[in-house]
Amino acid sequence: MGLLAARAVPASLTALDPDRTPGRTQPLTLTPKRVHALGLTYAAHINETGSDAGGPAVFAKDVSSLLVQGDSVASPSRDAMLAAVARLDAALSSRVASRFPELPPLLDYEVELGLVLLEDVRADALERPDFAPPVGYFLANDVTARTVQVLGEGRPDRMAFWGAAKSFPGFLVPGPLLWVPDAPQAEACLDVTLTLTVNGEVRQRGRTLELIASPRELLRLAARAVPSGLLEKGDAVLTGTPSGVAFTVPAWKRKLAALLPGPTARLSAALRTHAANPRILKAGDVVEMDGGVLGRRRITLTG
Repeated sequence: MGLLAARAVPASLTALDPDRTPGRTQPLTLTPKRVHALGLTYAAHINETGSDAGGPAVFAKDVSSLLVQGDSVASPSRDAMLAAVARLDAALSSRVASRFPELPPLLDYEVELGLVLLEDVRADALERPDFAPPVGYFLANDVTARTVQVLGEGRPDRMAFWGAAKSFPGFLVPGPLLWVPDAPQAEACLDVTLTLTVNGEVRQRGRTLELIASPRELLRLAARAVPSGLLEKGDAVLTGTPSGVAFTVPAWKRKLAALLPGPTARLSAALRTHAANPRILKAGDVVEMDGGVLGRRRITLTG
């Protein structure tokens, strides 16, 4: 763990203080064609999840997960999770269905800083250290069904399972406001503290300047993952979550899990550990996020 912490350190970022940096705040209207997401972008979160520090994870999140109106998010049913897995691996879905007559989603929260592309941006432009991408900033909760995510661990298509775990209806909860700097800066980031509470208890609190990479670098990674290398105007990019999530795995336990014979064995171990975890979200829980100048939003989990 000490080695991981030494390797994963915050980037040297220019702080865009919304109280001092010229910019504007406006109501957020999010209608992206694509949602690009990154994970493992805060050192403390890398450590708490037992992950390596080889670089941020990049995956796609379905736009149908966007919660445009309302304040309720439903936990995915067993059938919905099996269907999501079947779209990636029908045989695996059948094995899970036969082995697990009950399948809790292990629902988790992730407060994040989101970016909206204000213009088309190509990957080659993002390779230039002096390029300042035109973006606006917003607040988001990247809700995750860890049960689906666990099934992808150890697979070459691991990121597809990450995306599926985070793409159920309502699993992208945006905040109400967008903040746009008057003049983009290459190695700068909006400086706000992201806070998330569950039933009034603070679970996450992290400063955006603790990111291990600048927004430009995160956009570069997202663009590399797109076959065309193009991030389009209106695309949303989620930049990862700070520490404090419900589903945490020490590094030694993650190494042991990697030795288990197959995804159903790993899922069984995860369910034994986390099915009774009091931090895992359940029906009736009230989750509220706060991003300072980016506003607040509250949701309630339903069964």
